[in-house]
Amino acid sequence: MAYKAVIFDLFETLITEWGHKKYTKSEMCSDLGVEREAFDRYWDEKEKERYSGGISFKDSILYVCEKCGKSVDDLTVCKMIDKRVQTKSVCFEYVNPDVYQLLENLKKAGMRLGIISNCSSEEVNAIRESRICKYFDQIILSYEVRMQKPEIRIYQEAANLLGVAESECIFVGDGGSHELEGAKMAGMEAVQAKWYTNQLPYKRDSMPGFIIAEEPLNVMRMIQKT
Repeated sequence: MAYKAVIFDLFETLITEWGHKKYTKSEMCSDLGVEREAFDRYWDEKEKERYSGGISFKDSILYVCEKCGKSVDDLTVCKMIDKRVQTKSVCFEYVNPDVYQLLENLKKAGMRLGIISNCSSEEVNAIRESRICKYFDQIILSYEVRMQKPEIRIYQEAANLLGVAESECIFVGDGGSHELEGAKMAGMEAVQAKWYTNQLPYKRDSMPGFIIAEEPLNVMRMIQKT
């Protein structure tokens, strides 16, 4: 099979959140003055909507406050959004150099490049304004397209925007959100990226049934063999 496009997951594939300051749920609870148990219950209720464009990060905060009977001022909400955006943006400053080398090599080889990422509203600008996204022909963000991995439709949309068939695509991701299974069901070759997850506190196991890439440049070598 002569592949024409490579589509990447974003978090823990192109970039990593591990090793950087996060804006945690505990910090959000502290800023809002609500109990963690109640926060988790109402925050999690809106998770799917948050990633599929049904509700913004701001409105999720307001929903939690409403359910908890807690009032919150606009300044506090704006500060919370800023904290979230800042911590997400930092991730793009510390990218494995071999990831950039892989992208350079793929571009030189004439491959079409795409990203599919499940993300919420406050992450959109941080992603689109990042240096790494300039390598990509198409960036498909769940919040914008109102569908998310592992829905087959989002992979089909990516292939369509890249102007290739699903069977001509390789999808590369760490395996979260059942994304590799979704890519495979959509007709793509699926590759598990392990260069970041190998460094996590709990190393992620290799997933049976998928090609494994321990390092970024393993993806290029795999393509060259086809």
